[in-house]
Amino acid sequence: MDAQDLIAALVKNPNTAPFSRIKYIGRYLSEEEIAAFFNGLWVRAVECRDAGNWEGLAAYLEEYEEEAMRRFAARLTFLQSQGIPWAPLGKPLRSCRVALVTTGGFYVEGQEPYAPEDDVSWREIPRATPQERIRILHRGYDISGPQQDVNCVFPLHRFEELEAEGVVGEVAAVHYSFMGLIRNPEPLVRETAPAVARRLKEAAVDAVFLTST
Repeated sequence: MDAQDLIAALVKNPNTAPFSRIKYIGRYLSEEEIAAFFNGLWVRAVECRDAGNWEGLAAYLEEYEEEAMRRFAARLTFLQSQGIPWAPLGKPLRSCRVALVTTGGFYVEGQEPYAPEDDVSWREIPRATPQERIRILHRGYDISGPQQDVNCVFPLHRFEELEAEGVVGEVAAVHYSFMGLIRNPEPLVRETAPAVARRLKEAAVDAVFLTST
């Protein structure tokens, strides 16, 4: 195993909430910096164990998390909003056709998965899709929750209950998902989001419930 493969093996992590910040160490620090991190981790762990106090180790991890997040943020592109057009609801919610739009990285088995980052494309999620056919690809948040119950991020079944109760008029036949780990959102704002908006209008959708990750 060469040095590059060793570094890659060391920074491999599960896609769970505890790693949501520290994972960027492996993406935005140099190999030398990663080696220094693990050397420091080794030393701090032994020192903290000897002292019977693990606070120093936690502080060390937080220090590196902050630096990794700073470098991640430096790569992002932030658009300046020119104002958001007001879109008043034209009818009571109980008479509205409602669709879901999410940035949670959902797609249906058989559809092309998203690229891990900067994928501004969308996937159609038909209302009738069984949960066991819904897949998730998103490295920006802990996906273990929606893998067990899709409704915690993509509450399709909850809206079907609201439809049955008469709170909303109708749940749309098709819903849409994006993958929200996008460092440059301009193509999303200029192209793909408006394309989805046109599809929603063509489907006579009155209101959209957005879940953001």
